[in-house]
Order: sequence, then C-alpha cells, then structure tokens
Amino acid sequence: MNKPIYTKSLGRPFFPGFKSVYGIDWPSEPATSIILDDNKIKSILAIQNLKERTFNLVSLYLDAIKHYIEDEELVVDIWYVVVPNTVFTLCRPKSISGKATYNKQQVDFFNSGQLSLFQEDNEDISQYIEMYESDSDFHDQLKARAIYNKITCPIQVMLESTLQFHAKISSEEYDDDMKAHLAWTHSSSLYYKLGYLPWKLNAVRDGVCYVGLVFKKLQDTGRKKGYACSAAQMFLDSGDGVVFRGNIGPWISKNEKTFHLDRYSAKALLSIAVDAYYAKHKRYPNELFIHGRTAFSDEEWKGFQDAVQVASDINLVGVAIKESNGFRLLKDNSDPKSQYGVLRGLCLIVNGKSGYLWTKGFIPKTETANHMEVACPLYIEVNRGQADIEVVMKDILALTKLNYNACIYGDGLPVTLRFSDKIGNILTAIPDVNWAAKPFKYYI
Repeated sequence: MNKPIYTKSLGRPFFPGFKSVYGIDWPSEPATSIILDDNKIKSILAIQNLKERTFNLVSLYLDAIKHYIEDEELVVDIWYVVVPNTVFTLCRPKSISGKATYNKQQVDFFNSGQLSLFQEDNEDISQYIEMYESDSDFHDQLKARAIYNKITCPIQVMLESTLQFHAKISSEEYDDDMKAHLAWTHSSSLYYKLGYLPWKLNAVRDGVCYVGLVFKKLQDTGRKKGYACSAAQMFLDSGDGVVFRGNIGPWISKNEKTFHLDRYSAKALLSIAVDAYYAKHKRYPNELFIHGRTAFSDEEWKGFQDAVQVASDINLVGVAIKESNGFRLLKDNSDPKSQYGVLRGLCLIVNGKSGYLWTKGFIPKTETANHMEVACPLYIEVNRGQADIEVVMKDILALTKLNYNACIYGDGLPVTLRFSDKIGNILTAIPDVNWAAKPFKYYI
C-alpha cells in the first residue's frame, strides 16, 4: 500500500501509494494483533452443519475482539479480520451443509412457539435460537453481531489470498492493473471507514436529503414466514450516510416481487431519518427524496407525509428507479472515430414526470466505458410529489459517484439503492433485535 503500482490502462489508473493519495502514513506494523489457533479454525470448519459451522466461527473471531476491548487500553481504529480461503467456500448460504447436531425436538417446539417446555435449559435454547435464526454468511453475520455487541470501530473482512494479490479460488497472481484496482478500492474504503470522505461532489444542492428504502425477506423459520425487514439509507448533501432499521412485517406482495409498508411503519421509518437530519443540522431539510425500486402505495405515502408534518416546508418527493433491461440505444459506429456506445449521462425525457438515464456508458475522461455489455438505462419516474425530472436525474447521476466502498468513478446505480441488498443481508443476519442507527461505513 505504500508503494506505487503502475498500470497500462487508463481505465485502471496507477496507484501512487497510500500516503501520496490520502496524506496519512500507512503503518508497517499493526497497532495490535490477535492470532487465533489454526487447529480451532479447522475443527470448526469441519462441523457438518452450515448454521452451526458459521455461527461458531463468527463467535471465535468476535470473542477475540471483545476480550481485547475488555482487557486492553489501546484503542483500535479498524479491525482487519483475516480469514482463510476455506471460509469463503464453507461459510456462505450455498455452502455444503450436513445434518444439525442440535436436538430435532427443539426444532419442532421452536417452530410451534412452545419454548416454555425448555425453561430449565433456557441458556442452551436461547443460543440455539440465535444460531438457528442467524444467516449462514460469515461476513454478514460477523458485521451484524459486531454492531449488536456495540463494537464501535468498523470491521474489514479480508481473505488471505487478497493480501497476497491472488485470486480467491486459484493461486494465480493478479496482474498490475488488477493490483492497482484492488489498492484503490481497498484504500478508499479504508479511508471512509476511518471517518473521512475520499471525495465530495461539486456544486451539490444545500438542504437536500436522499433516502433509499431497503427490504429484506426473512428466513422462513416458521414463526415469521412471509415477513420482511424494512430499513432506510439516508444520504446527505455531504455524501455521508446513515442506516436505520425499521419494523418487521408482512411487507411482501402476493407475487413476492415488490414490498410496501403500512402507514404506521412508513411514518416510523421516515421519522427516524427526519429526526436524524435535524439532530445533525439543527434544521429540517428543504427537500427530501425517497428512492425506491417500485411506485409507492397510497398507505405508504400517507405514512411518509405524516413523518414530515414536523415542518411545513419540506418538499417530499417519491422517485421510482428501475433498470430498464428491455430497452437499448445503439450508436452508428461506421465512423472509425466513434468506436464506443452512448455517453454516460445521456438522458431521454419522456414527459415531465419520467425518463431514461444512462448511468453506464462511454466516459471521455477515462477513454473507456464503465460496463462490458450494451448499456441499459435506468427508468426514473417521479410518482409522488413535485420535482423537475431533469433535476431529479442530475441528482441520481451525482449519487452514482458516491461508491466509496469500491472507489468507482461512475456506478450503475445511485448509492441510495446500490447497497440495499448488502445492507438488508446484514440487518437480517441475526434474529430480531433493537437496532440502533449506525453510520453507513459499518455496513460496507
């Protein structure tokens, strides 16, 4: 990270070294380190059942961090959790799983809600419930349990192969272009997790707040079949963000393709965002844009309107953003000087409420495109409230430049929706708990 990495492609710019970019020394030695017993890791990974295997491995890493925090005075800014590549293959939802070692009778009574029969062994039962309802992804469960246990510094999970610039599965070493790419993506994410912004947007509109809705279907464990968790990502004009967890309920439509809140839960969720904005700025936003993947229902919108009644001058706008996979715009490339497709940032206004926006396309600055396929546009529709469609599109295009996690110059989706699936996975990685609002950096 301290050395320059030279490249051959404009699309993969060379990495000058961490201090040259960010003005911060990259230490040659960690502030502290905890070495886990390799035999313990191997014995846990040998457990047949995926749920038990993942839960126990997360506990091994998390307990080491918790014990350090309790026993040591030195404050750690960020924890690097380095895992062997076998965790990547054995501790994810689609990894191989054998039969569980816990008592099948407990499963039956747990699903029927008759846990009182096991009160004499309550501690074992509660741990079983936590394990059974937790997600099988090591990364998501570790981050969720760290937030729940109030670990106040971010966690960065890394594979051993990444530290060696090797591919995840094979031992093949990356070329210099890929090494520079990884250095940029990791360093910008690290800088953000340390509490700084790697870059800021120019000429942003003051007093504007953007909220992206997040929904994640819960595991069908019997008690909450068909339920989903709701959440919101709030991004300010500065580019920084906060994540709020909302209510769990039957938000899934009959076709299981869309999600909608009831009025009470919609108000509760947006009220948290509005209050958080006021706490930071000592005033309410002038405009609040809610981004979703589908049009908002009447009940949902009434709840959002209830939430902004605390101030009479908030302009509330609902925007649906969809990837339009069935629509392409092709360019005549008969001119030898025109070898690429449409420009990123091109828009096609349909009417005063809707239009198409190409967030993928040719970028003159880098002399390349930010995609491999024929670019598909986003279909953008202002379906609630009043706003200029061109202003809405400019804002969305700007929000595609805030992917601090991967140092992407121009992403395909705005940050309000880009990480919704990942955030949803972390929010539902452990059983239902009271979930405090946390900065966006804890989820990436």
